[in-house]
Amino acid sequence: MNTVTDPAVTNTTTNPIKGEAVGRAKESFGEVQSATKKLIHDGSDVVKEGAAAVETAVREGATRLEETATKAADKTAVYVQEQPLKALLIAAGTGALIALAAGAAARRHR
Repeated sequence: MNTVTDPAVTNTTTNPIKGEAVGRAKESFGEVQSATKKLIHDGSDVVKEGAAAVETAVREGATRLEETATKAADKTAVYVQEQPLKALLIAAGTGALIALAAGAAARRHR
């Protein structure tokens, strides 16, 4: 590769073509740099907006879940008060089934 070492060719002040090329390159670099900064800024705004939307959705979901759990607990309490014997038998039967399942699982792991 041949390199030009003549100062008249390499010096941008004495070579107007090279000076113009360097100037345009610097201008283009500045444009690319500014576009990159804008993309980074816009991207961070999009991420912030997305995070805020996720946070809102999670809060709303948690509120709905809390309301549903509260209603279920209230209905259960009313049922137990209205049907105490039936509720006791259901709870005992459920407990017995869980104990049987746990015992069977324990025997399989031996």
